[in-house]
Amino acid sequence: MSVDLYDDLGAGYDIVIHWERRLARETPFYQDLFARHGVRRLLDVGAGTGWHARLFAQWGIEVVALDPSAAMLEKAREVTAGLPVQLVQAGFEDLPQAVNPPFEAVVCLGNTLPHAATHAARMQALRGFRACLGSGGVCVVQTLNYDQLAATHERFQPLSHGVVNGQEQLLLRMFDFGPETWRFNILRFTRVDSEWRFDVSSATHLPVFGAELERQMREAGFAEVRLLGGFDGSVFNPETSDMLLAVAS
Repeated sequence: MSVDLYDDLGAGYDIVIHWERRLARETPFYQDLFARHGVRRLLDVGAGTGWHARLFAQWGIEVVALDPSAAMLEKAREVTAGLPVQLVQAGFEDLPQAVNPPFEAVVCLGNTLPHAATHAARMQALRGFRACLGSGGVCVVQTLNYDQLAATHERFQPLSHGVVNGQEQLLLRMFDFGPETWRFNILRFTRVDSEWRFDVSSATHLPVFGAELERQMREAGFAEVRLLGGFDGSVFNPETSDMLLAVAS
């Protein structure tokens, strides 16, 4: 899993997401799911800057937050300070050895799984998730709706704006489509005095398609896999859903 893009952005990645609004929308879904599975200990794979880990730890859940990017974990350390969160610098390929299974829940959120950029790497990741779960545990994988993106070839994600280290920034996320893998780019524009300067960071994505992910999760050892199109519990529709949310046990 490439970490260059995320090391480049560091804490600046947070301007992409309105965390307060996002977590408020997701909270009822996770509270219900974790209550039904008796979640006391959770593994957050690709934890990024730690906002989901913070949310779950505030509910009294012991969280192990794993990410390969030192810059992401540096911000996560600040975000989760004082909470029962253990930060681990590691990637998909390090599971389950890098953590101490079992967990009642494993989550891989925020479009993290596509960074496993080969089918072999994805299967290794999914088997790692399964190996980390105890009996009756639950796994949640959340990605963009790549079925829809492949059909529409919509290259651009919404423009983001914020202030990082006292400097105004604009972030534009865009895809370059390839036959097998896609290139995910973040163009960062920074205002310096009266000028705008920009740089580009990129990562390779292997698109995650709904039917394929369901098959691969079953192959990885999950007995039940549900594909949802959002945190409202709607069934995944490849043409119209805002996201792909796989819930497996």
